[in-house]
Amino acid sequence: MRSKILILSLFLLATISQLQSQSDMLLYGLRRVPQSNFSNPAFIPEAKTVVGIPVISSITNSIYSSSFSFNDIFVEKAGSDSLYLNLSKISSNSSNENFVTEYFENDIIYLGFKIKRNFLNIGIRNRLYSRAIYSTDLIKLAWNGNANYIGEELQLNSTFINHDHFISYYAAFAFAIGNNVNLGFRASLNQGLSSIQTEKNQIVMETVNHKENVYSLNANTAFVINTSGLATDSTGEDFSATDYIFNFQNMGFSIDFGGDFKVSERVKLNFSVLDLGFTNWKSNLKTYESTDTNVQFSGIYADISTTEDLFQVYGDSLAELININEFEQEYKTQLPTRIFFGFEYYSLDKSNRLSLVFSGTFLKNNFSPAFSVAYDKSVSRHFAFKVSYSYLQYAPLNLGLGLVLNLRPIQVYVLTDNVFGAINWSGQKYLNIHVGINLAFTEQSRIKKGEPVFRK
Repeated sequence: MRSKILILSLFLLATISQLQSQSDMLLYGLRRVPQSNFSNPAFIPEAKTVVGIPVISSITNSIYSSSFSFNDIFVEKAGSDSLYLNLSKISSNSSNENFVTEYFENDIIYLGFKIKRNFLNIGIRNRLYSRAIYSTDLIKLAWNGNANYIGEELQLNSTFINHDHFISYYAAFAFAIGNNVNLGFRASLNQGLSSIQTEKNQIVMETVNHKENVYSLNANTAFVINTSGLATDSTGEDFSATDYIFNFQNMGFSIDFGGDFKVSERVKLNFSVLDLGFTNWKSNLKTYESTDTNVQFSGIYADISTTEDLFQVYGDSLAELININEFEQEYKTQLPTRIFFGFEYYSLDKSNRLSLVFSGTFLKNNFSPAFSVAYDKSVSRHFAFKVSYSYLQYAPLNLGLGLVLNLRPIQVYVLTDNVFGAINWSGQKYLNIHVGINLAFTEQSRIKKGEPVFRK
């Protein structure tokens, strides 16, 4: 019974709370911030030496939902300040496939050094990707029950969970070829910490009316879910944070590469491909597989006049009905590959810039696109800002703002792709924030008097 509860808990956690997205559109091309080379390894920062403040030099989190915001599913109860769950809006969604995603990263260590005109960067990053793809029929069944869909098949087979948490140990190198071309590469050794992956899902349900007030639920329940690095019982008492963090049995590898090309004194083109790689999951494994492809449920029998717990009876009946086989199975996951294409146009004094960016994320058979147009300015050697508009397919209105403060050598930056998320986060489908503090030592001797420190 505990294993069934665990599966349901994992599913609900990934579907409702684990929200991955197009992330850091504003960061792309912002060479004033050394961490911009995360989005394109070919970008060479202005600073000669960069030492990221451990853990807080870069913290970024993005959440993206195709179908709902917080306010869409939690409604204020009339006459009170309390909220109640209401899934009626998203249950009427015409799309059969929806998603909620989350992307979180933070630097544990970040070090960067100029070597002549090239840039070497090494570090350790904590990374988490989570995506739940779910069918509208799943929400219909959960919210409305099956009585409203007699004789109708509810397709739940488009529901998938993909979650990977890992630590990357990386080295990156960007090098200049002549005066017009920069190329960059990054290699990462990835230490897998935890994973949830839906390998197969063929769940289809139908409520059949046999005669008046007599119904049964027929279902195809074939599914396989792989997990690694998670607690193996419903209480989580056997979970050890030390064992979780220092588990080096789930190893993988990934590469990033990019290019930055100067077309003229005022025009640059660039591109990058990120997270081409995999992770092999070999420890603390648990695979859950249904052993019955077809089941029929006609209800439960219980004496309501007794003190018997009806919910327990119902749960035990379902547990006996759906047999789940638990075993250990090694598996491999692919990272969600991202692409960027950028265009930049500079003013004559190089202190103003217009930029266009197209980005996209691949995950299995899904592609999530985004587009951004931005303007940034070096106001002085101590301050620069960037504003942007970003379009995402299911969240088309995103006004971004980035502030970079240089106090020599302390650098503080705050970036968000969606300012409205900071003002009214509960009403947004896309949220993004990126903050950090670096020690950035600039090549002061090469800056002429009166020129901005953030020159191109």
